[in-house]
Amino acid sequence: MELTGKQIKRLVFFLLFVIVLMACLNRVTPCFFRMLPNDYARTKLILNTIRRDTTQTPEVVIFGNSRGMSGVDGYLLERELSDHPVVYSFTSTGQKLSESALYYTSLPASVKTVIQCLDIDALSKPVDMDIPNQVALHMYGYKMDDQTKLLVPALYDELNKSDWYYNYKARNCLFSGFSFVLRNLLDDDAPENSMDNELRYPASQASYRNEAVYQRGLDEQNKENKFEAYKITAEWKRLLEESYAFFKAKNIQYYLVLMPYNPDIISAKKTEKQEALQSYINELGYIPYINCFDLLEASDFYDAIHPNDKGAKKITRQILISLP
Repeated sequence: MELTGKQIKRLVFFLLFVIVLMACLNRVTPCFFRMLPNDYARTKLILNTIRRDTTQTPEVVIFGNSRGMSGVDGYLLERELSDHPVVYSFTSTGQKLSESALYYTSLPASVKTVIQCLDIDALSKPVDMDIPNQVALHMYGYKMDDQTKLLVPALYDELNKSDWYYNYKARNCLFSGFSFVLRNLLDDDAPENSMDNELRYPASQASYRNEAVYQRGLDEQNKENKFEAYKITAEWKRLLEESYAFFKAKNIQYYLVLMPYNPDIISAKKTEKQEALQSYINELGYIPYINCFDLLEASDFYDAIHPNDKGAKKITRQILISLP
């Protein structure tokens, strides 16, 4: 069937409409992303504090993912350390060691100690970064400097894709942001989003937990044995060694906190977990570390993987007794 002139004209107009619509969305998506709340908004706080606000002078900084957000109490560190240093938590959702390393070269000159929360099971996987974290860094204006390119070369290509790519990948964050705004407008009991601007203890969690939610989380975690045939990859080992050397050259103390695992997660045998821990110590134990691997009981977790306030106090006190 041949198209008539009228049909061709309509198709052309439709295609033009789609192109204009996509161009408009491509233009406004970054604006909406920066305006709306989302799970990765702490990236903006970190970048603003490290790179743009020269009045900030933290002496101790903490990096890590949401387990670090809920597991290390910066207020307690400030109170209990003998010199009462300024402690900032630069932890954020899904922040792997590879993402933490993106900030290392930009830390303020005031920093004397870096505490890096570390899930050792991640060291047996490729060096990468979750897509939402890539999107957040792009949207909030992160640019990799030459020194960081050498430190984390695997992430250079991931963070240098087209605007179209990041804008498309941002759609889920935009949806959750619109949902959060609507809920705050319509629901009197909507939760506050205070963690976006909290620089010391971003995700304090009470000891109370929903047992049904807890069990669902356990079931999900028990689907995978994270320590089966555990072996630290050469890329992760290089990153840790070079990070330690980088800070040592600057006379900055670098501590790795080996984060605890919930004993109710039984997908890995206890012997497998201990073998993985010993493997880590054998290969990287010369880098100062704080062993919290078996520190917590099941009651110290808010959900399957995140420490509650009681668990955070145990982790933080272990850090306190380990720092000089």
